[in-house]
Amino acid sequence: MEVFTRNYISNDWITIVFVIILLLLAFSKKFFQEDFFDFSRIFKSNKYFTSHKRTLSVFNLFSFLFFVVQGLVISLGIYFLLKALSLLSPDTLDHVIFIQIYLAFNIFIGVKYLIEKIIGEIFNINNLLDNYLFYKITYKNFLAIAVLPVLLILAYSLPYMKNFLIIAIGIWVIANIFVLAKYYSQNQKLILGNWFYFILYLCTLEIAPYFILYKVITKV
Repeated sequence: MEVFTRNYISNDWITIVFVIILLLLAFSKKFFQEDFFDFSRIFKSNKYFTSHKRTLSVFNLFSFLFFVVQGLVISLGIYFLLKALSLLSPDTLDHVIFIQIYLAFNIFIGVKYLIEKIIGEIFNINNLLDNYLFYKITYKNFLAIAVLPVLLILAYSLPYMKNFLIIAIGIWVIANIFVLAKYYSQNQKLILGNWFYFILYLCTLEIAPYFILYKVITKV
């Protein structure tokens, strides 16, 4: 009798990642109830951005927790995409690949944020840039949570389904563009008054890094 090898892919480590994400969200809701409520309504109300008690910083604990969640969600999404496109090395354990993606993502975001702060210091536009970065990071955190149900479906119902994943990524990209466009439309006077710095920032830190990242990934 001929013996066939059964390929078994364990989702145990993926389940652990989802549990960590849910625990972080539960912790945030439990100990930062007012912030969590305002954050959950950012598409309906600007209170999260205008509250006098809130500092425009991503380094407060509440923002940091959601930044960690964003990193886990986006890294998991990238992992699913690479898996669906068969771009992962079969010689490396899946959870190791995920950790590598997570570290690479955080390094990329960290370096980008540091460069943005340096530019703010050089051109003396710290206040303008801090407001923009806080707004952008907050919405990215929110959109990452919105993606979570999609990742759950991909993990347990439609594992690595290419077409579904591409559509989901397309919607996520459009949502990010909409968020940025909303900020630009709300701050037209401010942007027009600093149009040179705005174009410089847009080209060097909003377009170029992702274009370079895309080129690197497609050549791997």
